[in-house]
Amino acid sequence: MLDFEKLKLMDPLLREKFLKEYLGEEKCKVLDKYGLTLNNRLYYEKIEAKYPTQDYFSLKFASKATVLGMVFQVYRLCFAKTKYFENNWHNFYPSIYDLREGFKETELYNMEFITQYHTGITIDLRYLSTIHDIKIFKSLCSYLEEKQRESLENSENLLINA
Repeated sequence: MLDFEKLKLMDPLLREKFLKEYLGEEKCKVLDKYGLTLNNRLYYEKIEAKYPTQDYFSLKFASKATVLGMVFQVYRLCFAKTKYFENNWHNFYPSIYDLREGFKETELYNMEFITQYHTGITIDLRYLSTIHDIKIFKSLCSYLEEKQRESLENSENLLINA
């Protein structure tokens, strides 16, 4: 269990080294990809010269969340979206877009898109962040589930008829 008050008092370099070990390699890859650093209030933030500093999430969140949850938090996706994809992740895989190869599978920390295994439907995380109405999100989930069902039925029919 982390002692957050002691962490606040620690030398920043020692704290960073300790937390890299504590959080593990995959979560640290998320922090590195997005250039997030821990501030004195124990929030991960992004500092850019020409823009205001933005807080993304707390150390407490990072220690409890999954890698998927951390990426979703960077994209400002709500709890409902995070839970839906965490609970149904076996139907999806993380992907990125490559100019020469198109969409391709990638490591979880590196994803910018989510692709459904059985249908190939690819969803941009930026698009997901624009959905603010729960009815629209539920409609998207229903659509994905229906398309997956159709794809699985078509696959079964092909096997039966082969």
